[in-house]
Amino acid sequence: MTTYLRTTAGLIGGALPLLAGLMDAAPAEAQSSSQELPAVVVEQSSRPAARTRPSPSRQAAQAASRRRQAERAPSNADTQAAGASTGAETATGPVRGYVATRSGTGTKTDTPLRETPQSITVVTADRIIDQGATTVQDALRYVPGVFADAYGADSRGDYPRIRGQDPNIYLDGTRVVNTWNFNEWRPEPYTLERIEVLRGPSSVLYGDTSTAGLLNLVSKRPQAESANEIGVQYGSFNRKQVQLDSTGKLTRDGEWLYRFIGVFRDSNMQTDYVKDDRIVLAPSLTWRPTNNTSWTVLGTYQKDTTGSSTAFLPHESTLYPGPNGFIPVQRFVSEPGFDKYQTETGAISSLFEHSFSDGLKIRQNLRYAHVEGIYRSMWPDLNFVDPSDPNYPFLDSGRRTMARSVWSRETVKDSLTSDSNAELKLHTGAVAHKVLFGADYREARERAQSGFATDPTPFDLYTPVYNGVTAPAMSPEPNLRQSQFGLYAQDQLRLGPWLAVLGLRHDYVTSDTQGFPVENYQATTGRAALMYELPFGLTPYVTYAQSFNPIFGAGICATVCAPQRGEMVELGFKYNPTPRNAINGAIFDITEKNRLASDPDNPLLSIQTGKVRIRGAELEVLTSLTPDLDLIAAYTYIDARVESGDNAGKHVETVPDHQASLWAKHRLAWFGLPGVTVGGGVRYVGQSWDGTDTIRTPDYTLFDAMVRYDNGPWRLQVNASNLFDKRHLTTCRIGGDCFLGIGRTVLGSVTYKF
Repeated sequence: MTTYLRTTAGLIGGALPLLAGLMDAAPAEAQSSSQELPAVVVEQSSRPAARTRPSPSRQAAQAASRRRQAERAPSNADTQAAGASTGAETATGPVRGYVATRSGTGTKTDTPLRETPQSITVVTADRIIDQGATTVQDALRYVPGVFADAYGADSRGDYPRIRGQDPNIYLDGTRVVNTWNFNEWRPEPYTLERIEVLRGPSSVLYGDTSTAGLLNLVSKRPQAESANEIGVQYGSFNRKQVQLDSTGKLTRDGEWLYRFIGVFRDSNMQTDYVKDDRIVLAPSLTWRPTNNTSWTVLGTYQKDTTGSSTAFLPHESTLYPGPNGFIPVQRFVSEPGFDKYQTETGAISSLFEHSFSDGLKIRQNLRYAHVEGIYRSMWPDLNFVDPSDPNYPFLDSGRRTMARSVWSRETVKDSLTSDSNAELKLHTGAVAHKVLFGADYREARERAQSGFATDPTPFDLYTPVYNGVTAPAMSPEPNLRQSQFGLYAQDQLRLGPWLAVLGLRHDYVTSDTQGFPVENYQATTGRAALMYELPFGLTPYVTYAQSFNPIFGAGICATVCAPQRGEMVELGFKYNPTPRNAINGAIFDITEKNRLASDPDNPLLSIQTGKVRIRGAELEVLTSLTPDLDLIAAYTYIDARVESGDNAGKHVETVPDHQASLWAKHRLAWFGLPGVTVGGGVRYVGQSWDGTDTIRTPDYTLFDAMVRYDNGPWRLQVNASNLFDKRHLTTCRIGGDCFLGIGRTVLGSVTYKF
């Protein structure tokens, strides 16, 4: 850890002379101007162009230009958002309402969403609040292509699936380094300005990522407009939370800005004896010596204390009733006093950006994180009884008792991530370019000790008796070091109504596990996309993209895992009749090689299938039908099957075939109740399979509701998810276990702004 601290301090400290030099080099007129910098123009001829009547394509381009200008202009509502600056929307800034118009996730540049040729959804802070999301996973329940609660009531981390695969999680553009055996940093949604969901292979900009795409979590940053709030929550499972958020100027001229966010929670979970406690302290500071230079430093301290909320219960008595009925949803199969899942995280991030006067912009995002974790758990041992035994997987003929596995693990992990790039705007004749060159680097080191044992004492799943357990002796695991270095280039081109995005990248990835051969991989990935802007707000596009994702770490596969490779063809459209209304759709065809799947013979290991093909369609509607009525609708169809290798022709595990959702929010101003807002939603999740087409998890439909009262600085709100307390399973796997969904959860909150 000392080495990482020195490295981080050196990198951040070394940036100070660079900052000073950049400020000295910046011309005075650039420092005093807040307008967008001019682009470099490379003319093919110095002769003046002849005046001609605009062609249809030129008229379309002019109409598209007018729409883009409208998108850049902030509305009155935008400038009144709490904590928002008075300028136009940016790729990382606040958004009022549900419809963002810009993002940096799909291109690593500040680009309108309608010019991003890939499926992307921005979940805004307003949407997180309205839907009462308490985790990142919760906030994704109304996003197309996302199976948000794939593994049910699991408090250890966020495990959504996107287009049938596990996505990578990024924070402010760099990877949150989480390892296979947990010890994870689970970011708090209250600290986030937006959650951006980029669907489909994205290695061309982000390196080793899965075919799912990624989640980019954008932190709340210091704002020039002063805003302060404090809130309290109370709800189901005895949840008690206090949260506060304060931002504004430290100096009168706004050169220094600050923000401080705090969260303090004491809560239980749906599962008996499991806590869901959290402490978050997140200070941040922004230095803006000129309008063209910004340097933000964000700090995070987070401590989570929870336990084994996921019980890995057998198919019998969860998927279908056994002779004793269903196992209660609150059943805890570990041991009180022994069971614990605790992580403690310290992180510091540096976000630097400077614009030169010649159309050149440079950025660097850097983060160091230190995470310590303790994981102690017990779960039903599905392999203790021979499958040929008529009582399998139970120990007794009454089918009530099972043996349990016991696991302890203590982990220390350090990670350093950085991404540096330069963006240049220029013209070659009639073609406008936004060129991006960059390099990113990631290194993670983990040391751990663990122990595993089996407790053959019969454990009654219906009337449990907790007698304690002897913790298994722990021994050191092999130390692990992983590193990744990538070089990438991208060009965003425009010729009238035509837009294209071309990208290329090369990665070098290394994994060094103590006692094992060093694994080295390198790969080249790319993306090519074409869009056409029609004059009435419709932009169809086609995209081809690739992914590269090595699977590292001892104990994942029985032998060394082969890298996953993927490619996608996506045909879609983006329709924006006004800046605050969006309809997006896509059909996609993804091919993936060497996919991980559950090992039916060992729940602690995975196997790799030969080739998987995932085809589907998505539709998303984000609209304000009236000034008081907002609507979100989403639909997803996915056909994911194994094409070669074991289980060829079978469905891929944990991939619902259909998903649909609808959320509406209505302010009751027309009814003489301007301070009252009601909202509600319905979520349908279709059937899924276990990977062998043997075990089918049935479909289910859940309902959510919200009511809020605003009166001056006060906001009173009540949210209910799974309103009718429907018992449901999210996933059943070939290994024999099932995951229970979360029952009815009611959350009340009071917020005061000052």
